[in-house]
Amino acid sequence: MGISILLILQPNYQPSLSNMDSYSGIIIEESRRSEQFSDFTPIPCKGFNILCKAKRYGRWWVLKGLKEPYRQDGNYKNLLHKEFDILISLQHPNIVSAYSMEEIPEMGTCIVMEWIDGITLEHWSGRKTEGEAIFLQLLDAVHYIHAKQIVHRDLKPSNIMITHNGNHVKLIDFGLSDTDDFAILKQPAGTPGYISPEQIVSQQADIRNDIFSIGCILEKILPSKPYTAIIKRCKAPIAQRYANVDELKADFMARRNRHPSGIKRIAIAVLTSIILLGFISYPLLYQQEKSISITPAHHEAKKDTVIRQQAGEATPLSESKHSQQPAADEPSSASQTQTAELISKGQKAIDKMWKESGIDTIRSVEKKSEAFYQFVDKSNEFITTTYPQTFSRDIAGSKKTDIIYELSSYTSERYVKPTLSRFQSSK
Repeated sequence: MGISILLILQPNYQPSLSNMDSYSGIIIEESRRSEQFSDFTPIPCKGFNILCKAKRYGRWWVLKGLKEPYRQDGNYKNLLHKEFDILISLQHPNIVSAYSMEEIPEMGTCIVMEWIDGITLEHWSGRKTEGEAIFLQLLDAVHYIHAKQIVHRDLKPSNIMITHNGNHVKLIDFGLSDTDDFAILKQPAGTPGYISPEQIVSQQADIRNDIFSIGCILEKILPSKPYTAIIKRCKAPIAQRYANVDELKADFMARRNRHPSGIKRIAIAVLTSIILLGFISYPLLYQQEKSISITPAHHEAKKDTVIRQQAGEATPLSESKHSQQPAADEPSSASQTQTAELISKGQKAIDKMWKESGIDTIRSVEKKSEAFYQFVDKSNEFITTTYPQTFSRDIAGSKKTDIIYELSSYTSERYVKPTLSRFQSSK
């Protein structure tokens, strides 16, 4: 909740108070409060502000005031009043709520805000899907303040709270915020690493200043594809950035829907399992079909041959040649050799496909998963469709089935199962 700012106040700088007469806050003096604060716990804070956690009415609050050297300085007092006037006008589930402005003993004038039980985004670490949800909540909050003509001007991970209960986002620290209603702060301000280049020299607040900072935040929590293009556009020169949060959010959602990270990994595993099932079931179905359609015909032909021989009739030439062929369960050594050669060539082709896929060297999980699916699909087509066309005509149907089964098993055991296991362990 502390701020680290680049704030330039000129020595003779006198803020315009033309709009301060409409200040909406009420300073509640100590004597008028029904119950005093207790259990004061200081919160580390940089800059000119002081933060403290305190209890009243049985609940915790946050008190934000000025450090002792700045309490009598009109510039800083006006900044504190301005922040409260902005906060009190905001009612959004993703923005911290302010309730009053009060005189607190030993702290001076303070803004009384809700206590948020959580951590800053700076210290948050979670899964990609959680980061996407957090980012969308941040966009909703920024869209809301922009609709009210407010520019935050200090968006950064330390000004974004994440609740312990449900990863709920709360945007905090509006100390450098600006709006057309105030001429009190028309000075360069922000935090190095998140401040836009033009914000350093410009005296005009622009919602695209916040767009730049949002890009820096996105780069921290979701640095990988598919969001690199969004980050690049957010941090581009101001004329090339997203014009508003709506445009940014639409692009984010489109890219998110095209790359459903975790869901996609699960889908790939399921699809691959289906393909594997097809690999295994294909030979079995083929064998079953062969036993129904081929085997009975073979027996009938053999029976007819025996009858002819008993009657002294000549065996037809075609049947005589067939009878000289090796039985299906007794293949010739030549056939066995040719089958082994075909299997070896098929395995080498599959090895080449795997190497060309580059799956083992791809670092991105999403890209690796996509390449894996393409490999499985390509190898399946090769084994069941393309490769059988290379068989010579003297290879019987049963041998073709055996070869397909061998190559399918090879693909499954050597590449598919180990890769699926790695995907599962990486989730």
